[in-house]
Amino acid sequence: MISCIMLRNQAWKMIPKGVRIYLQLETEDSEMAEESNTTENAKIEQKELEAAGKTEETEDPGQFLIAAGKTDNYEDKLRLYNEALNLDPMYFDAWLQKGFVLDRLGRSEEALACYNRALEIEPEHLGIKCLKGFAYSNLKDYEKAIECYDEVLKVNSEDVFSWYQKGSVLENLGRYGEAMELMTGLWR
Repeated sequence: MISCIMLRNQAWKMIPKGVRIYLQLETEDSEMAEESNTTENAKIEQKELEAAGKTEETEDPGQFLIAAGKTDNYEDKLRLYNEALNLDPMYFDAWLQKGFVLDRLGRSEEALACYNRALEIEPEHLGIKCLKGFAYSNLKDYEKAIECYDEVLKVNSEDVFSWYQKGSVLENLGRYGEAMELMTGLWR
């Protein structure tokens, strides 16, 4: 919630400094009064932003992803991705990264929901389709995993990761002959 002080400070910053000084001539030392007011109001504004869980620097959702990249804690990463998505629900990279972290945490169903949301934004993104295959594999839904890898391979028949993952899934299904044939083909 933006307060009157925050709005006043934003408006005040838009007024050229010379005009601001002129407006404050009523005080004995206008520049000191301006600095004092600006500093005091900036402190109040920062407290309000902190109370709202925001800082001026974090109004760009990309800043949350940068911060998430600097932490090894998955729960912190999730919190930061959610902050980014609160600012921009169409932020593809936040959906992708959130899904990836959820899958690493063993929350593959939630990861799939994130990947599906990312695909709504960029329907042709092959990396997301591959990640969906990985999530389905983690859920032991191997047939759906194969479908995902096949989708990627229809578009990019040279995607070694998808071939390898498909071979691993076939092996998990006990389809060793198919897995061997596929894996042998990779090394030719």
